[in-house]
Amino acid sequence: MINYEVIEYKEILLELYSGLIADLNRIIKKYSEHQAQSLIMLREKVNTIRDDILSKKYSTMEDVMQLKGIYLFVKEYIEELNS
Repeated sequence: MINYEVIEYKEILLELYSGLIADLNRIIKKYSEHQAQSLIMLREKVNTIRDDILSKKYSTMEDVMQLKGIYLFVKEYIEELNS
């Protein structure tokens, strides 16, 4: 059985990852398709992770802390693109 705290983190991370996808979509629209290719690939990876968050793939606190680290990395990258 999954720890309740892990479930809470997973629900929060699901929302945060959805926000990353929305941010990436806005940034991608600013570039031509060729220029945005790496961002499109990043968005697809973030989308795949988001789709798997509620699965059993991420069921421990270590798993959700790894997801948090990925989120923070991508968020910082997006902030740098916006500045």
